Amino acid sequence: MNRYLYISGGAHALVLAWLLLGNVFATDPPQMQVADVTVLSEAEFAALTAPPAPEPVAEPVTPVVPPEPTPEPAPEPAPAPEPTPAPQPEPVPEPVPEPAPEPTPEPAPEPAPVPQPLPEPDPVPVPAPLPEPEPIPVPPAPLPAPPPAPVAPTASLRPKARPADRVANTPVAPPDPNTERAEERVEAADPDAVSPDVAEELREATAPPETSTEIVTEADERFAPSESIRPQARPQRAAQATRPDPAPQPEAAQPDPDPLSGADDAITSALAEALSAAPAPAAPTGPPMTTGEREALRLAVQACWVVDVGSEAANITVTVGFEMEQDGRVVQSSLKMLNASQGSAAAVQTAFQVARRAVLRCQGAEGYALPAEKYDQWREIEMTFNPATMRLR
Repeated sequence: MNRYLYISGGAHALVLAWLLLGNVFATDPPQMQVADVTVLSEAEFAALTAPPAPEPVAEPVTPVVPPEPTPEPAPEPAPAPEPTPAPQPEPVPEPVPEPAPEPTPEPAPEPAPVPQPLPEPDPVPVPAPLPEPEPIPVPPAPLPAPPPAPVAPTASLRPKARPADRVANTPVAPPDPNTERAEERVEAADPDAVSPDVAEELREATAPPETSTEIVTEADERFAPSESIRPQARPQRAAQATRPDPAPQPEAAQPDPDPLSGADDAITSALAEALSAAPAPAAPTGPPMTTGEREALRLAVQACWVVDVGSEAANITVTVGFEMEQDGRVVQSSLKMLNASQGSAAAVQTAFQVARRAVLRCQGAEGYALPAEKYDQWREIEMTFNPATMRLR
């Protein structure tokens, strides 16, 4: 037990000794070094870091030679006295030249002959004064043109038939208005009545009623002006009136046949033959269709054209021809395929049926809107159905 106390006491003694004497053997901390710092501006820093300028090379000094002293000029000698010039001899006078002989005077020129005066020209005769122009007579005002004479109609030679109540093969002249017409009576049949032969004797002789070879109706009366073009004549059919055989009558005096009637019939038949032989005038073709009208028809058909993308028929181009009626509707029986590109028969037929349905479906109830005056231009149409671009001819 004491042993433990010794150990504990010793340990505590060591700790206390370390605490008390621990700093004695510790080394002093190193001293902190402090550096002086100087704040420099950018210009000063650039001046410090700039490379040193090269020192200028000293030029060799040329020794200065002192100038030589200028020698003084020698004194000029005194000028020698000039010698006196010798007297010059007097000049010999030149000989006086002989005077030149006077020139011989030229003879005076002869006076020019006086020009003879030219003969005076004959006086120009004064032209006689022109007579005053006669005043142009003013033409009288033109008289008004007479009214044009009425042009006779083409069939003026044919006399107009008078309306008659009866039709017969032989025309009968109208009866004399003074002729007495028998009264028509309707009586009941009587077995005891007089026989027809006896009754005819009791009747007074009357003129036959007026007849004609054709039926004249109000439709045959022409109200158009005489200058208008006469339309093509239609064949006239003489109607034979059927009626019961009348009771035998005594033969009445047959009027003389009118000589003009036969001539009129001949002229009428000749005119009818000429008119029937003459060809009917061609209908006006009208102006050609414009690009806008053709494009409108193409777009109208293209709106109903359905292409089955992916099928073989979608790669086939077909040309369809058809006829149009004047009201813009398609003649259904005239639709036919004119041409087709290469492909199987089934695909070509499918492409044609699709194009045919498009043409018929888009016309609607009123037909295509096409100009009526250009009917001859679009009466027959050829349309190419191409999946790339649809064309119209």
